[in-house]
Amino acid sequence: MDIEQALETALNRLQSDSLANEAQVKQAVILPVLRALGWDDTDPAYFRPEYTVPSGAVDYALFDRGKPLVFIEAKRVGNLSTAGVEQVFKYANHQGVPFLVLTDGNRWDFYLSMAVGVPTERRFYRLELQSENKISEYTEFLREHLARDRVVSGQAKISAEKRHESNRERNKARRAIPDVWKNLVREPDETLRDLLAETVESDCGTKPDLDDVEAFLRKLAPPTSPPEPEPGPPPAPLEPESRPPKPPQISRIVGFVIRGERMETRSARETLAALIVKFDREDPEFMEQFYVASTTRSRRLVSRNRSDLYDKVHLAEHAMKLENGWWLGTNLSQSSVRRHIETACRVAGLKFGVQVKLIEQ
Repeated sequence: MDIEQALETALNRLQSDSLANEAQVKQAVILPVLRALGWDDTDPAYFRPEYTVPSGAVDYALFDRGKPLVFIEAKRVGNLSTAGVEQVFKYANHQGVPFLVLTDGNRWDFYLSMAVGVPTERRFYRLELQSENKISEYTEFLREHLARDRVVSGQAKISAEKRHESNRERNKARRAIPDVWKNLVREPDETLRDLLAETVESDCGTKPDLDDVEAFLRKLAPPTSPPEPEPGPPPAPLEPESRPPKPPQISRIVGFVIRGERMETRSARETLAALIVKFDREDPEFMEQFYVASTTRSRRLVSRNRSDLYDKVHLAEHAMKLENGWWLGTNLSQSSVRRHIETACRVAGLKFGVQVKLIEQ
């Protein structure tokens, strides 16, 4: 019987609900699977049941050249628990066994005993025969990680370590997603904002104001927890005529101050344009350097040709020709203007907020 047939047979036996105890799980499921993977349960050089260790006896130990390579602990169907995980790790303590398997016939949990972290963090795979139709996937996994020739050669251990490291990296990225999303919507990334704006335009035919898009994204961010109020008398109830205060208006950028020189403009976009031109006058290499620093995957902020500013032709109307002959993309929100001004200052070698300050109202 090959491993795929062994898994199909095991699945049928599990679905029959006829496996009442641990002994039946061993005989009807675990042993046929191990035999199909090349482990001869009649040869003590490779297979030892009830293998004695200082802390007890593990159900099955798979060997090569007198050295245990895999410990398998069996339970009755549905009886896996944290205690079972602790038990198999206790058996493996100081034994130098690379692989640990805890199974109730249906679920098989595979662990790297010497990996970093608590036992649950050392699991690199979970196989559940009755959960989904994954016999082909499970067949491939078992051939790679539990077949006798792969275990004995050490190739199974190498594959398991790679899978475990991949799992750790995936979990690390998964845990980072909520915080990154909060930051993206709290101070919207230009790419995210532009994608949403372009999709809205594609859907309804009108491009939204980018400040509106940013405001919408910020609403998606969870509110920061307010500080705990200090003990005191309850606040007086509002009079019927009272109205909640209006939220503060976002300040507008209307110019800049550099080296004591003050220049006022009518908008944030005009401020950015004037500052770019000023830096260009002072350094003939500024524009080329700023072009590189401000270009993203989805757009160019400045370009010698108006048509090169945006990937989509219809957006070219959002452009301003600068005094130096370059074009500036003006489809910008207040916050993105501020970011581009910071970039321009960095390219010019000036400290934003110290040597270059914005005029806001």
